[in-house]
Amino acid sequence: MQGGGDGDRLSNLPEHIIHHIFSFLETIDVVRASAVSRKWRYFWVSMPYLDFDIDAFRSKMEESMLIETAIEKFKEFVSWVLLFQDNSIVIRKFSLCCLNILDDYAIHRWISVAAQRKVQELSLDVFSRVPFQLPPCQSLITLSLGFDSLCILKLPTFAGFSRLKSLHLWMVIFIDSSVLGNFISSCPLLENLNIEQSFFCNFKVFEICSTSLKNLIVHSGDEDDPNGVGDGLGNCEIKVACPRLVSLNFVTPSTWNFCFQDVNSLQKVFIYFYHDPKHATAEECRCVLSKILEGLRNVTALKLSMGFFMFLYQEIVNPKFFSTSFNNLKSLTLMVCMNLDKQAIINFLNLSPNLQTLTIYFGQCPWSECLKIPDMAISCLTYHLKMVRLHDFEGRSNELELVRFLLKNGLVLQKLSISWLESVKIRRKIIRRIVQLPRSSSNVLLEPNSKTYGIDFFSYEH
Repeated sequence: MQGGGDGDRLSNLPEHIIHHIFSFLETIDVVRASAVSRKWRYFWVSMPYLDFDIDAFRSKMEESMLIETAIEKFKEFVSWVLLFQDNSIVIRKFSLCCLNILDDYAIHRWISVAAQRKVQELSLDVFSRVPFQLPPCQSLITLSLGFDSLCILKLPTFAGFSRLKSLHLWMVIFIDSSVLGNFISSCPLLENLNIEQSFFCNFKVFEICSTSLKNLIVHSGDEDDPNGVGDGLGNCEIKVACPRLVSLNFVTPSTWNFCFQDVNSLQKVFIYFYHDPKHATAEECRCVLSKILEGLRNVTALKLSMGFFMFLYQEIVNPKFFSTSFNNLKSLTLMVCMNLDKQAIINFLNLSPNLQTLTIYFGQCPWSECLKIPDMAISCLTYHLKMVRLHDFEGRSNELELVRFLLKNGLVLQKLSISWLESVKIRRKIIRRIVQLPRSSSNVLLEPNSKTYGIDFFSYEH
């Protein structure tokens, strides 16, 4: 800064640049900045970025202030800013975090004002004691809505979000599958849909049909439902029909009935379920596998849970039913039970001729007899597989047999890294055994002493 006051460099910048700089500040700090320069005295009146966070607000108040007083002052501050700002200014981003305010009327009034001012990006972390309903907002491009505890979301039955491109919902209860499906279909520009830790009340069909959707994340928390809203997706068929879909991340503990239609653009997929197939017939297992694998045959990155392999094991004695080829697959991530899944892994490698990276998470299984994997020529091991990552490694005989097989048959393997299960105490002994195993690639780098452990299967990027 030079000269202070009105002569400083920041004050002389174009208004839109100052707006951008101030967009990284909370609104209370923007208002306080009005005391720094005469040019800034009413700058907050035209500020198109509004960020209200009650925790940050309280931290700037007197330490002795009671929380009830701080909440009331925060409500007064938000209302004051919205009342005295220039109503002709379009709100580019409105962010509100007030999980400890129990005032549904005030929250809805603030959101309505933002909608009237054609807000483009809306981010809400709120508490609601009643079913929550958003006002229609044709200007909205990005919406993020999360709750402190589970809350019923009442979706509009009319097209009120025609420009919406990104939708992120957290801790939401959906009570009507048709309303949810119709809402998704009524957003013609929707590209990103993220539904996390949410619950679905006795859905029979969960259909996601969109001609614009590119990225889809659904994390259902149905099995741990504390409110008794029903069996969620337990008896539900998941239908995905999105011709432009590129990335799919679907986590559900309670269903495996997936049906993919018109998903030829799909590249990255993570499917997690652990439904027990022990009461399923061979025909039911075959149907599950065929519907899932056929829909995923063109993907380049695939991540599958142990539940998938539980179904696969039912049909492993009939390899002819496991015939879908993954010619485009470059990255494969699996959670497996080595007592059952060694042959399933080998079959997957056989059907993935261009695979370059293999990541395996070992599930906790009881000890069992180790059966040798026959050495064989597998296309990806011969020409393409360069990276193998093993997580939650214990050094059991079945795991070591898989390591032996990969080192012996991986002709172009460049790196094999191991992340240990934290409880393993005899790592040096296991490392000595691994180092002594024969290997076909002279370039392979062994990292059996990695200090990293406990890598989360859900968060690991594939």
